[in-house]
Amino acid sequence: MNAVYINAGSFKDYGGWVLDTQFIPNMGSEYLLAHGLGIPVNDAVTEAEFPRTGTYRMWVFTKDWVAHWKKDMAPGTFKITAGEQTSSVTFGTNGEKWNWQDGGTVEIDSTVIPVTVHDLTGFEGRFAAILFTDDLDFIPPDDIAELIKMHRKISNQEQDQPQGSYDLVVAGGGIAGMSAAVMAARKGLKTILIQDRDVVGGNNSSEVRVWLGAETNFPPLPKMGDITREFDQEKEAHYGCSNVAELYEDDKKMAILKAEPNLSVFTGFFVTDAETENGIIKAVTAYDVRKGLYYRIEAKLFADCTGDGCLAHYSKAHYEITTNGHMGMNNHWHIEKTSEPQSFPRCPWAIDLSNSEFPGRKNILNHYGVEGEEALGCWYWESGMELDPIEYAEYTRDTNFRAMYGAVDCIKNTDGDYPDYILKFASYIGGKRESRRILGDVIVTKADAFSETKFPDGIVPSTWNFDVHYPNKRFYTAFHEGDAFLTYDYHEPFPKPFWIPYRCLYSRNVANLFMAGRDVSVSHDALGTARIMRTCGMMGEAVGAAAKICITQNVLPRDVYNDHLDELLSNFR
Repeated sequence: MNAVYINAGSFKDYGGWVLDTQFIPNMGSEYLLAHGLGIPVNDAVTEAEFPRTGTYRMWVFTKDWVAHWKKDMAPGTFKITAGEQTSSVTFGTNGEKWNWQDGGTVEIDSTVIPVTVHDLTGFEGRFAAILFTDDLDFIPPDDIAELIKMHRKISNQEQDQPQGSYDLVVAGGGIAGMSAAVMAARKGLKTILIQDRDVVGGNNSSEVRVWLGAETNFPPLPKMGDITREFDQEKEAHYGCSNVAELYEDDKKMAILKAEPNLSVFTGFFVTDAETENGIIKAVTAYDVRKGLYYRIEAKLFADCTGDGCLAHYSKAHYEITTNGHMGMNNHWHIEKTSEPQSFPRCPWAIDLSNSEFPGRKNILNHYGVEGEEALGCWYWESGMELDPIEYAEYTRDTNFRAMYGAVDCIKNTDGDYPDYILKFASYIGGKRESRRILGDVIVTKADAFSETKFPDGIVPSTWNFDVHYPNKRFYTAFHEGDAFLTYDYHEPFPKPFWIPYRCLYSRNVANLFMAGRDVSVSHDALGTARIMRTCGMMGEAVGAAAKICITQNVLPRDVYNDHLDELLSNFR
């Protein structure tokens, strides 16, 4: 069989489509998303090279993203042209699960042809790969493991390509991962930071747009937080159209990383596997989402700063996950006033909010008294609290999309309000709050903070109130389809600062695995304070300093607590 496999990320020109990498653990691949907010996006274009001319069958890995809720509707559709032939099939109509949609046969009359993907709606159509095969009876597998195996075989990369050896691999380029990588690099460690996006900052990036919280630099460790503070924004905004991309200073963050001679920054890479031996990680597999290539990266130490605990999962580290009653995911969005009337398409496939209250509709306030356009699309437009936050991550993000489109349809078309406003921005990358929590030698609980437990290895000050989110009962009528998407934040203050111990920052059963960020060893309730980004950044600083001791003293993370604790704490006095 001759076959040509085109990863969505490898397209030479994305046009108006955007690269979505956040669900690789769920469906095995990055994909391109027609995130046009109701306006069809420009074509994605690439070239395909064939081993020979002739008749091929075209398959497209895609889904109908609203089929779970509305089986007879498909808002995200697109067409594909191979060479001069446009398939008669309309893609994105093939059901609620990712699978291969048959595009029929095409005649390939040249060994190099253009391939064009043409969005029809601007309403979140998506595709992960296009496969051409001259075996017209071949049906590609939908199973993720088999799909990846097929991709590797077709692309002649059944073995990972070696990509060097490091002292420390940091997986995840949010505030925690950046702080860990910079601290380790400044301590002289050969360090690599692996980030699945082209930008760094995680939730505090222009893509997600969540402001920084919590405080730093408390005695008796007044230097704890110095690196984290380097990533601070000059200005902040919380609500509406004032929360613009420029505030998040993506370039500044990247410049800080690039300035470190001991630090290699791999953006657009996703850690997809770990090689372990006797409870020690030897190497990770990093997937290049643009080239579709797999690399093997060796190291002595590893740090899981992915938020979702992906590296911990691959290395079989112990973890907990709250699958019902956890904090959810939000996707910020806002509308913006223009100088003339603006129409918006009807969205019968979205959540119908015509008979429901929600913040921003008419005179409905949020629970902080914010009204009008600034009450739309901010942090409490959050869903996924009742579902497994890993398995249902894409479903949760798409729930947020349906709530957003339903709200805009309602205020503009049902109510006739905001006539001269457009839907200006919506984050397609989810801002997650809670998923896996990797277990260390200590699991911090809410009671520890309230009882002012003094851990001997207290190293990271936590200052944000216990802040956990649950569905807002006031808006239950809006949840008539079963998915809650508006939350209330429940705050409980405690004596501050509470010092999170170092023993929360390494795995209890994978001996060379650190963690920093919202995946550290705390309970669900304790995560209400530990998850705040400056606090997570300081965890990264602690990990970077501990990694230096591990390399210098030839010890493992647990040994730092047992034998070198004062040396670790002295970094921050």
